[in-house]
Amino acid sequence: MTATLTNELLDRLSRVSVPTLGHFLEDGFLPPAIRRVAGQGTVAGRVRTVRIAGQDALAMNRAILGLRPGDFLVVDMSGDHRHAPLGAVTAAAIVARGAVGVVVDGAVTDLADLRASGLSIHARGTSCLTTKRHGGTGSATGVVLDLAGVPVTDGGLVLADDNGVAVFAPEVLADVLPLAEASDAAEPELLARIRSGEALDGLLAT
Repeated sequence: MTATLTNELLDRLSRVSVPTLGHFLEDGFLPPAIRRVAGQGTVAGRVRTVRIAGQDALAMNRAILGLRPGDFLVVDMSGDHRHAPLGAVTAAAIVARGAVGVVVDGAVTDLADLRASGLSIHARGTSCLTTKRHGGTGSATGVVLDLAGVPVTDGGLVLADDNGVAVFAPEVLADVLPLAEASDAAEPELLARIRSGEALDGLLAT
C-alpha cells in the first residue's frame, strides 16, 4: 500500500482513534501538554505551518490567508507560552478559509468563542495576553517546525482527538493504517467480552 495525502486518506484517518496509532508507532506524537481545548471527535487535516516570533500577530494573519479547505494550522510560538495568537477573530477567519483545526504550541484566548467555532483546537492552555499587530522579524510560514523535538512539516498530515495530536508524513502510515483500522474494529467485541466476565487470562494473552 502507498499513502498520499488524498481526501480518501483523510476520511479514513478521521475514523481512527489517535491512541490506536500509538500501538504501532513511536514518533510523531506531540507532547501531552498540548491538549484539546475545543472541538470533538477525530479530525484529520493537511498541515500548514507558521512560526511566530516576537509576539508577531501579523504572521498569524499571513498564515490564515494561505489556508485552504481541509488544512490544519500548526503554530510554533518560538517558546512563548504566554502570548495567545488565536482568539475569536482569528478562529472565525480560519473557519472562513475552510480549515478544520489549529494546534498552538502555546496559549489561546477567547475560549468560549473557540469552542463555538467548530474547529478542533489544541494548545498548552489559555491566556489573556495576546500577540500584537506590530509585525517583526523571525516569523515564517510554510517551514519545518520543531515542537518539543517533534518535526512538523508543511504539507504533511495531522490527526487530533481528545487524547492528543499526531503529525506524520503520509508514507509513514502506508503499513500502519490498515493495522489501526483492524484494531479499532476489533476493540468493541473485546470490551464486550471483558465486561461480560470472560476470563482475562485468555483475552489478554492473545
